[in-house]
Amino acid sequence: MRESHRHDAAYATMCSYLGLSARDVSEIGGFSDRFARDILAGRKSFPQDTKVALFRLLEDFKTIIEAMKADVREGERVVYIYRTNEQLRASPVGAIWPAVGKAKGGFVGPYRAAAFEVYRWSCDVTERQSTPISLVFAETPEAT
Repeated sequence: MRESHRHDAAYATMCSYLGLSARDVSEIGGFSDRFARDILAGRKSFPQDTKVALFRLLEDFKTIIEAMKADVREGERVVYIYRTNEQLRASPVGAIWPAVGKAKGGFVGPYRAAAFEVYRWSCDVTERQSTPISLVFAETPEAT
């Protein structure tokens, strides 16, 4: 493997951790789905601006988790799960996610991963949470 790709496995792993699809990565980087599949497979190197955008998304992901936890602490017991990026972006929750790289922002993969982290946290008795939240598919806005 060429030296330029040596550290790209960390970025590919970050994309998997965040639940980003190749299409999501292509939207973030402003390049083709094929190029996104190539960088995720380690055949090409991640562009520098895409690397920066992914780290910003990781920080946004952490912020969303903390915001969801605050909602649970305030009594929220249901988190709506969106089916598509478009449905998430059209929802009030979608307005919270900032733009990422060349993309509008609001990706269902990181949103679901954040919701699941909060779900796990809500079930953890060592965190003094005794009432698990419910994850429920959103009916509105209509999924496309």
